[in-house]
Amino acid sequence: MMPLRLNWLRQKGLFEVGRNLYYTIPKYLENALDNHTKVRSWKRIDHPKNDDDFIYLIKRNDGLSDIILHASDEYFYSLTDYFQKPAQISEGAFILIARPEAGYDDAIVEIAQSDQISIGKFSALMGALYKEEHWNYVPKERREEN
Repeated sequence: MMPLRLNWLRQKGLFEVGRNLYYTIPKYLENALDNHTKVRSWKRIDHPKNDDDFIYLIKRNDGLSDIILHASDEYFYSLTDYFQKPAQISEGAFILIARPEAGYDDAIVEIAQSDQISIGKFSALMGALYKEEHWNYVPKERREEN
């Protein structure tokens, strides 16, 4: 039986079994998508009861193609995670490293780019939304500072 506090959190939509993102992260992401100039609309396309993933369909403005977004809850997104990514994540998708304290294996960047998939943190997503070929966008987190 679920403890009363967890049951209350689940009823309020603040706790989802099998998902490890703190409840403020999806809310922050969704608010940012609502206010981004290149985002026309978005919706969750994962099944909230059956999936362990946060997956969004983002429709963009100005003739830019749609993006499927996977908000990963991993503390360190590894090559294994990439090769076991959800089936919806394919060419033209974006893998968001959603936890601010999380990181990812640099080796994934080149592999994902060859698959025409982007990977990065929140600021990388915000910049990539402006680009049609967003997998070629180099976010500040990966730029070499001279």
